[in-house]
Amino acid sequence: MLDQVVGAITADLNLWVRFMLRDEYGLPDAVRLPWRASILTFSAFLLCGPVPLIPFVAALKGAFWTSCSVTGLMSFLIGALKSRWSVRPWWYSGLATLALGGAMVAYAIGAWLRGLTG
Repeated sequence: MLDQVVGAITADLNLWVRFMLRDEYGLPDAVRLPWRASILTFSAFLLCGPVPLIPFVAALKGAFWTSCSVTGLMSFLIGALKSRWSVRPWWYSGLATLALGGAMVAYAIGAWLRGLTG
């Protein structure tokens, strides 16, 4: 039975490639336009980029921790929205984006500290 399914999928090259891209690599079936993606990315930057600065501009008490919290929340929300173009669930994409941002911050802090010591 399994051999018949594999044979049917691999007989059609287009079906096989789409199957591998979607199920093995988690890529969506639809092809996106690069110019549209770039406009949406820039718009998201304009909308979300200032969010970490708002607590400082508003002179809030505990601005640093508030900024960290809202930045983490925005990272999660961006990842959750990104799931519309992915085959992953919204919560998975949100957590993955949040973790990636946290890993980049940890790396940057480590590189900065290494520069201070030697």
